Amino acid sequence: MHKIIRAIAVTLAAIASMAGHDALAGSGTTSRAAGSASAQVTAPMQLVALGSLQFGTIAQPTTGGTLTMSPYGALTSTGDMGTASAIAQSGSRGAASFSLTGTPGALYTISGVNQVTISNGPAKMTVGQFTTNVAFAVGQTGTNGTASFAIGGTLTASANQATGSYSGTFPIIVTYY
Repeated sequence: MHKIIRAIAVTLAAIASMAGHDALAGSGTTSRAAGSASAQVTAPMQLVALGSLQFGTIAQPTTGGTLTMSPYGALTSTGDMGTASAIAQSGSRGAASFSLTGTPGALYTISGVNQVTISNGPAKMTVGQFTTNVAFAVGQTGTNGTASFAIGGTLTASANQATGSYSGTFPIIVTYY
């Protein structure tokens, strides 16, 4: 019995003496290297709407149709909206404009919704098919950390659309990547 206790004590002493070593391998070598970690905190982006998407004033359409404002400010029409637009020809027209401030040289994407409703009391029209003047809706801030872009869209009016002033909002989301 004494021999068993002595053998256990020798084994435990051997194990204890190896506890501070990197490996328990009998032959070979070990190697250590330090890993690293880093992080960068950037300034938050600030998106500001500078100008509204404006289709101007139109005469009440007989058959309805669309007015499309490009992000460059060009206006096209379908149905009798071209005639309705030509009759009135008043009011400001133009694409919506936005400015972005953030980290210099940062890449960003522009996204939003497919369609929104603008209203005049119970009367409604839709604005959709939003487009931007930034290629593929991907941009890059300049060396000063700023960028600007414009958004156009298509207004759809029904036959005998109710008269009045229509308004609404559409969300624009800019995301760093």
